[in-house]
Amino acid sequence: MTKIKVINVNNNIGEKQFAKSLLVLEVNKQAIFDSVIAENAGKRQGTHSTLTKAEVRGGGIKPRPQKHSGRARQGSIRNPQWVGGGRAFGPKPGRNYKNKVNSKVNTLALKSAFTEKMLANNISYFVTDGALDFKSKNFTKLLESAKLNSTRRILFILDKENASDKAVARSIKNMKNVSVKCINSVSVNDIVLASHVLINENAAEQLGKRGE
Repeated sequence: MTKIKVINVNNNIGEKQFAKSLLVLEVNKQAIFDSVIAENAGKRQGTHSTLTKAEVRGGGIKPRPQKHSGRARQGSIRNPQWVGGGRAFGPKPGRNYKNKVNSKVNTLALKSAFTEKMLANNISYFVTDGALDFKSKNFTKLLESAKLNSTRRILFILDKENASDKAVARSIKNMKNVSVKCINSVSVNDIVLASHVLINENAAEQLGKRGE
């Protein structure tokens, strides 16, 4: 079954064939995992930094005599074992966290993510027809008609090259628990995290070409 619901602002208006080029016969969870890990790693700035023993201020004097104190010998309070001392082998800026994933694996992950949503009935087409005047209240009605709870994470996938889709994006970008992604920027992680995906049919066709 490769049909998904088609909804508009007023009600459910039936079903339609989903883009076959975005589906796979078997979901590859390893590909999804690898792509999500790579995406999250790529977002890390790598600017975290700690002070080494040489960079900590103070502690130039020996804290106590070498012998006859009854305690372990100490050379400086800048040593890592002291509170406020330097950190041994701590992180420094400049580290590259990027994790490369083969383009074919990433494409497989995208298709697998869409297939998972379709099998779980968590993906629908939405129609921006003449009844829609691109206001937030209309999209609230759309979610209500689709029986999508406002607490769920909703992902709209649009083709922003289209003038009407640009107007749609402006109307829903500030809605609670709703995110908007262009077909050129949507990632596997976006699809995985969404409770329900609403995709414009034109955007689905464009994504289908991306998956070919």
